[in-house]
Amino acid sequence: MQFFDTQLKDVRGPEMPNLNILILVIEDDKYMNETLCEVLESEGYNVESALNALDAINKIKHSEKKYQLLILDYNLQFLQGITGLDIFQIAKEIDPDVKAIMISAYGRDKELKDKASKVGISQFIDKPFLITDLVDTVDDITRKVLAL
Repeated sequence: MQFFDTQLKDVRGPEMPNLNILILVIEDDKYMNETLCEVLESEGYNVESALNALDAINKIKHSEKKYQLLILDYNLQFLQGITGLDIFQIAKEIDPDVKAIMISAYGRDKELKDKASKVGISQFIDKPFLITDLVDTVDDITRKVLAL
């Protein structure tokens, strides 16, 4: 993890105060999930994770915490038919102000990107991606959240 901490701080400069931002990472690949959480925590964000759609839905519906940002994988293996788009729509019903970034290997599918945009997903990042690109996108969105 030290590699990410050093690399990002060298590239990004002074840290932004992200203590009031709570992010839920919804990614079914355990290694990717852990990496995203560790990097975002090193940037000062409060981060929770879900490895599957059911866990994500339970956290969104039943947690007393308010997530400001969801980072969603589109294709979640364990619940056939439930995608990151569905989870975002559930989250929007609970909190219309929640923001989301969709990450997916299906990013070249223009129809999928259009669907994501229509339901209000803030950004779509194609896998594979550079971790600094994700952090920059998260920073951009959270600056807008903090400005509200």
